[in-house]
Amino acid sequence: MRTALLTAFFANFALFGASVILVGAAVPEIIRDFSWSYIEIGVVLSAGSVGFFCSTFLCGLLVGHIGPQKILVGGLILQGMGLALIGQSVTLLPNLAAIVLVGLGEGGSEVATNFCLVRLERSGRSQLMNFIHAAFTTGAILGPLGIGLLLEHDLAWQTAFQLLAALSLVMALAFGLLTFTELRVSSEPPSLRRGLELLRRDPLLLLLTLVILLYVGAEIGVSNWLAEYFVQIHGATPAQGAYMVSVLWVGLLIGRLLAAAAYRHQRQAPLLVGTSALATSALATALSVDDPWFAGACFLLCGVGFAAIYPVVVVIAGQYYRDDQGLAIGAIATGGGLGSFLFPFAMSALAQGLGIGQAFWFYVVLSLAMSMTAVLVIWRKHSAQI
Repeated sequence: MRTALLTAFFANFALFGASVILVGAAVPEIIRDFSWSYIEIGVVLSAGSVGFFCSTFLCGLLVGHIGPQKILVGGLILQGMGLALIGQSVTLLPNLAAIVLVGLGEGGSEVATNFCLVRLERSGRSQLMNFIHAAFTTGAILGPLGIGLLLEHDLAWQTAFQLLAALSLVMALAFGLLTFTELRVSSEPPSLRRGLELLRRDPLLLLLTLVILLYVGAEIGVSNWLAEYFVQIHGATPAQGAYMVSVLWVGLLIGRLLAAAAYRHQRQAPLLVGTSALATSALATALSVDDPWFAGACFLLCGVGFAAIYPVVVVIAGQYYRDDQGLAIGAIATGGGLGSFLFPFAMSALAQGLGIGQAFWFYVVLSLAMSMTAVLVIWRKHSAQI
C-alpha cells in the first residue's frame, strides 16, 4: 500500500506541476490572443494564488482532523473544473474565477501530500520529499513543452488545459480508491488559535514561512514571466519562450534528483543556504548576459539552485513540529500562496513601467532576501539545538 500511495503522490505532483506552470508558459500567446496588458496578466496570475492561499490555510487546519484523502479528492475535483474553463472566454472575469478554482485544488494537493510525506520520510532526511517534489518539476517541464508543440502546430493552447482537467478527475478517482490507513490523523478538531499561537511563539516557523514566501515569489515569478522575457529580450517566438520555461524546470528536476540521491545528511539547513545562494547568483548572471544560449544555461543553473528549497523547508518543519505537522506545513504552504499572490502585482507594474528586462531584477532582490533569511534559519536551528 505504501508503494501505491507513493506512486499516486508522484503522478499527482507531476500533474500539479503542469497545472501551476501552464499559464506562465502560455503568457505570450494569451497576451496576443486576448489583447491583455501586463497588468491584466498579473491579476490573472495572482488570482490563482488567492485560491491557493485560502486553500492551504484551511487545509493546514483540517488535514490532521479529517485526513488527507478527502482533501486530495475534493481538491482535484475543483482543480479539474477550473482547468476546463481556462481560456474559454476572452474576458477577464471568467478566467479569474477559473484560476481561483484551480488554486483551491492545488492548495489541497500541496498540504495533503506534504502531510503524508513527513510521516513516511525517514527521520531528519529529505530524500523522499525531494523525490516526490521532483515529480512536480517533471510536470512543470512537460506542461510548457506541450504548449510549445501546440503552438508550433497551430493548435489551440486551451487544449493543454482541457487535457489536464481530464487527468485531474482521473487522479481524484484514483485517490478515492486508495486506502490511507497507515497515515494516522488526530481526532482533535482543528484550532485556528493553536496555529496562530504556534506562529507567535516560535521564530523558526516564521523564518521558514518567510523563506517559502520569498522562494515562491521568485521561482514561480521567474517561471511565469520567462517565456515573455525571452520573446521581448532575446527575440524568441512564443513557442521558443514556452520551451525556455521547460529549461528552467529541467534545472529544478536535476537539482531535486541530485538532492534525493546524494544528500544523505540529517542537517538540512546548510543545504538550504547553499542552494539559495546558487539560485540568486545564477539568476543575476542570466540577466546580465546578451547571448540567449548563455542566458538559458544560467536559467537552467538557477533552477538547480531553486530545486531543494521547498522540500528542505518542509522536512525541517516536519522534524521540528512533530505534534503540529499539519499546522506547520499549512502555515509554510500559506506563506508560499501569499508570495505567489503579492509579487505578480509588483512584477506586472514594473514590467509595464520599466520594461520586462529591468523588471526581472526584482526577482534577484527576492532571491537575495531569501538567501539571507536561510542564513537566519541556520542561526535559529543552532539556538534551538536541533
